[in-house]
Amino acid sequence: MTFEGLREFLVSKMRMSHIYQPLLIIKTLIDSGGAATIRQLATVFLAHDERRILYYEKRLKEMPVPVLARHGVVTREGDLVILNVEKLTLEQKAELKAICEEKMQTFIA
Repeated sequence: MTFEGLREFLVSKMRMSHIYQPLLIIKTLIDSGGAATIRQLATVFLAHDERRILYYEKRLKEMPVPVLARHGVVTREGDLVILNVEKLTLEQKAELKAICEEKMQTFIA
């Protein structure tokens, strides 16, 4: 499809069965160089699903944030959550993120 063909589709032919779904897919594909996995597209949809965002805001306030606060890992000031740690080097950040990723993968397995 040419640029003009896609432009014409967006402007004149695309039916909006859901206000943003077709636009999110096309915009995401453009942003990602023309290709994205179904999982990447699903992640974009989730990021724009206001109902799910509100649900997870409520869940965060009820469980993981208070637990981490009790352990002194984070502080919550209104809607702002702050990690209680000294300034980290790039290497320290990478190591901590790797530990988090490994624990998440172990849990999933």
